[in-house]
Amino acid sequence: MTAKGSVTRSVRIEKDADERLRNLADQSDTSVNTLVNRALRKFVEWDAFGEKFGFVTMPGIILIRLMDHLTEEQARELGTWAGRNLLKEYITFWFKDVTPETLLEGFPRLFAKYARAFQYEEHAEDDYRVIILKHGGGPKWSTFYQEATVTAFRELVNKEVRVEKLENQVVLRLRLAPDKRIK
Repeated sequence: MTAKGSVTRSVRIEKDADERLRNLADQSDTSVNTLVNRALRKFVEWDAFGEKFGFVTMPGIILIRLMDHLTEEQARELGTWAGRNLLKEYITFWFKDVTPETLLEGFPRLFAKYARAFQYEEHAEDDYRVIILKHGGGPKWSTFYQEATVTAFRELVNKEVRVEKLENQVVLRLRLAPDKRIK
């Protein structure tokens, strides 16, 4: 989802919102225009769909604490369920079709950008795409992300992914070429 130029549009903004925008722009050493564009992009890429999909906002520490109450096996089962069911529904809802590219765009890119579930980094390494999901949730969250990702790629788009799981990070290596499998 990349910008394709820009258009000029006039909108009316409530005075208190404008004042807050100006203050935020000053504090972050940016323009009101940049903040408004960032907010609108988040709305059209995330909030408008998330609301329809049933996303809720809560402090991350609550999710970390909830995961702490699961066993390692329960975290694995939850990840498998999410990869098989939730990600399929979510990607279909957002993009209408589940492909390797829409799967990567929806999860993990949009989750990193808007849900802030983890930091996302991607680079090429030989014939592989290497994706790093860096989070602060501990080993059970790593297990969850590992299982969700492996299950989604294997079952939804018939692609194998190699995973290196660390305490607060998951490293994924995959090929998206049509008939090549990771060995």
